Amino acid sequence: MRRLPALFTSMAAASGLLLLAACGADEEPAASPTPDDTAESLQCDPATLPTLTDGVLTVGAGEAYAPWYLGEYDSGEGFESALVYAVAGELGYAPEDVQWELVTFEQIISPSIKPFDVAAYQTSISEERRSAVDFSSPYLTTRQGVIVQGDGEHADATTLDELADLRIGVTASQTSLTLAEAAFGEDAEIVPFNAAGDGMTALTSGTIDVMVMDVDQGVAAAEIYFPDSEVIGTLPDQGTVEQYGLVLDLGSDLTECVSAAVDSLEADGTLDELRTTWLKSDDVPELG
Repeated sequence: MRRLPALFTSMAAASGLLLLAACGADEEPAASPTPDDTAESLQCDPATLPTLTDGVLTVGAGEAYAPWYLGEYDSGEGFESALVYAVAGELGYAPEDVQWELVTFEQIISPSIKPFDVAAYQTSISEERRSAVDFSSPYLTTRQGVIVQGDGEHADATTLDELADLRIGVTASQTSLTLAEAAFGEDAEIVPFNAAGDGMTALTSGTIDVMVMDVDQGVAAAEIYFPDSEVIGTLPDQGTVEQYGLVLDLGSDLTECVSAAVDSLEADGTLDELRTTWLKSDDVPELG
């Protein structure tokens, strides 16, 4: 059974200020730079980016599983595999210049020096983590899915109150723990697991009644890995917007360029296309 876990200061900007100072009062001000202009002004290309290996973008990722990776990492199929190649393309790297490095989630979020330039591993952006690593601009806003046995007595639940007295599994190192505690209250029986796959196994065996995880991961789990389970809804956001970002070393010289690449993909509609192609959670309702 496959285990489910739980990217210079701009000289162009200075030049723009000098140009505005030289303009007459009747001249129109310069237009705001587009994401593509920003990336160019940052000199984001393989010849200037200080990657671990010259001319190569090394990408950290965990075990490959749907919907993030389909097949091997370099297939370009699955949301994050396709995202990585799109970001690499924005930075000027050919597909063959992307190298993959298998890492753990703990390696990604720890303050230690990384064996990668950038990591794509469904990592939620948080202020606590920002003290240890850099994040790119967010590439996905996500929700926490609630999963039960498809033929079980809780499959028709539409509110949190109907699940409040049950045993609720979460992934200990991810944000599902914090958000489940906020949604169900301090008295809820929350059971943490080292990996989402361990929690799903417990759900199918009846050890727990509910599993909470990223909703897109949950949909894939129910459709592919644990077909007897069902995503019945998502947790309320509790006033917190959860977003994923690519991860880099704290203070990395690559961060601005990787963020500019993500921003450009958002602006030109590429991220929307990737979400539509690979993620299937739009119709999952929020539990009342």
